[in-house]
Amino acid sequence: MRIYSHFVSGHLINQYLIVNDETREAVMIDAPDLDGNMIEIIEKNHFTLKALLITHSHEAHIKSLGTIYKIYNPTLYAYFEEIGGMRTRKVEDKMIIREAGLEFECLHVPGHSLDSICYRTGSAIFTGDTLQSGFISQTRALVEKELLIEGIKEKLMDYPDNTLIFPGHGPLSKIRIEKMFNQDILEANILMNLD
Repeated sequence: MRIYSHFVSGHLINQYLIVNDETREAVMIDAPDLDGNMIEIIEKNHFTLKALLITHSHEAHIKSLGTIYKIYNPTLYAYFEEIGGMRTRKVEDKMIIREAGLEFECLHVPGHSLDSICYRTGSAIFTGDTLQSGFISQTRALVEKELLIEGIKEKLMDYPDNTLIFPGHGPLSKIRIEKMFNQDILEANILMNLD
């Protein structure tokens, strides 16, 4: 398995292409933009785009859906049955997606949005806006922040410390680093210990 990381400067979003080296089939995470660089990665390497996994349906993460489907025909996966006017294969918590000879575990972690899904394959988790290096995502209300922190702790922090985090924004991280330095998670642990 090989992971290509692509930074979309217009929205400051990370987009990922996960490739099965044996089959040359690929899975894309999120659709912020389909620029020449991403097309070149796919075409120059003769990859077949089999699936597109959406972490959440905020406009910046699905902006290029129409463009992608003018060129490619991947299976579209998301929490909602329809996003951007397109039908999806609806995912649920703990569901396993098998595409391109790879397996992706779906982890539903609401808080930033109702439909926030993280996707784990091997020792990599693609977290979208849910968890980023050093902080958690923005929420609109305190109850949503508590829901998000609880979901991160229950569904992400139990993975091995060396599990890589591929966020929707910012640099890569690891579970161990977030346990040690993520202020939101550390503060939540302190408050829990005070109760």
